[in-house]
Amino acid sequence: NARRSVPRTSSREIDTCARCHGRAARISDDFVHGKPPLDTHRLALLDENLYWNDGQMRDEVYNWGSFVQSRMHAQGVTCSDCHDPHSLKLKAPGNAVCAQCHLPAKFDSEKHTHHTAGTPGAACASCHMPTATYMVVDPRHDHSMRVPRPDLTVKLGIPNACNNCHVKQTPQWSAAAILQWNGKVPVGYQQFAEALHAGTAGAPGARGALLALIDDRAQPAIVRASAISRLGPLMSPSTLPAVTRALNDADASVRLAAVEVLAGMDVPTRQRYLPRMLGDPARAVRIEAAFGLAGPGEAGLPVDDRPRFDRALEEFIAVQVYNADRPEGRSRLAQLYSMRGNVEGAVAEYRKAIEVDPTYVQGYANLADLYRARGVDSEAEAVLREGIAKAPEAGALRHALGLVYVRQKRSAEALGMLAEATRLDPRNARYAYVHGVALMDAGQQPQGMKVLEAALAGHPYDRDILSALALYNARSGQRGPALDYVRQLRELDPDNAQYAQMAKQIEGAAPR
Repeated sequence: NARRSVPRTSSREIDTCARCHGRAARISDDFVHGKPPLDTHRLALLDENLYWNDGQMRDEVYNWGSFVQSRMHAQGVTCSDCHDPHSLKLKAPGNAVCAQCHLPAKFDSEKHTHHTAGTPGAACASCHMPTATYMVVDPRHDHSMRVPRPDLTVKLGIPNACNNCHVKQTPQWSAAAILQWNGKVPVGYQQFAEALHAGTAGAPGARGALLALIDDRAQPAIVRASAISRLGPLMSPSTLPAVTRALNDADASVRLAAVEVLAGMDVPTRQRYLPRMLGDPARAVRIEAAFGLAGPGEAGLPVDDRPRFDRALEEFIAVQVYNADRPEGRSRLAQLYSMRGNVEGAVAEYRKAIEVDPTYVQGYANLADLYRARGVDSEAEAVLREGIAKAPEAGALRHALGLVYVRQKRSAEALGMLAEATRLDPRNARYAYVHGVALMDAGQQPQGMKVLEAALAGHPYDRDILSALALYNARSGQRGPALDYVRQLRELDPDNAQYAQMAKQIEGAAPR
């Protein structure tokens, strides 16, 4: 393989391309060449809805997010090494573009490809840059340039390049063929799939696997940032140091991920770590630090930090006004107003968000929650019914309406709505958990246990479902199953004192 004679010392070219060739939300038009992309754009991480856990593209993510996780990027390759920067055309046809660096005698041969020369399977891109077609007409090459891993398809359920062509064969067949060719599983450069998968599922060992990724500076920045993001729901005192260290990272996406996780923690933690991020070079980082401190967090700010907070918060507001033609911009303004006690302003912005997009589910849900907080459940019910009429398949709105009925003691209607929410969105473990608990509280224990057990089958690592099953089994005198559920909880979270106390109580409790 060829190596760059003069190492790449700047990311300016790739950063420039990222502004158009990356999945992103625009936050400003004030582009200054040489500043980080996160000054004007919020680039997507390896979110599970956009990418598979091994980093393969899942939705239309364009090319930047794939390329920056590749070995090519790590070795200093840039976009213009393969593409003309103006026409975007390849610098050479087919395999010849790869042959600029990769010796054809070694790599463009049947010994390497295991496919007959001239066939689709002998094309470098078929195996290392497979396509997915978006919007029916747009075939997109995956620019992560990875080694095919059908073994990960078997283990994690993610796609692989082999079975894109060999559609009648199984992933096990493909994995066996590669093993026969190489005598081993070709691991490749991207080795984070299992850690991100564990983090997505909240599986045992997820914290340790994610922490290892975060602290491994050899990992691509987008991977470390994605690991921080997945660590958010699993935060504990033992994980805090890794996240706070990430505030010092050279890459703005890593710093942003750390800020967002810390913004979800208690007020003292936010006040301790976020103020210094108010002066970050990247606008996206500054404004999220300000948003994380707004409301309860800003009250205890030192006097010296107040001017930076005010400036960053003004930037945050300007970004949302810039995006006011989208419901998300209006919604974030509403969140800010709500946190700062301006309830009327929040209501007005949520109403504007719904006006911009009458099917914007989150707008209805958040507006209803504002009314709930004010004790006006009749208004919350009206808003949710309005939303259901516009978005009848939205499980979130039926779930929220079910909770309104629970508070109003309308048990039968509540159970019906909660059941509908679970049916409409079976991937949401919270809906199934609440439905099961509501059935138990309504005296329908067999049905409640059935819902919770079915939910656990689909979400085996959900802490709330496991806790509920432990509690209800203990109450019914089923101490063996109850202790088994607590054991699973402790495997998921060995440092959780609450789970240890739960085990002691169940072990020592007489049946009630």
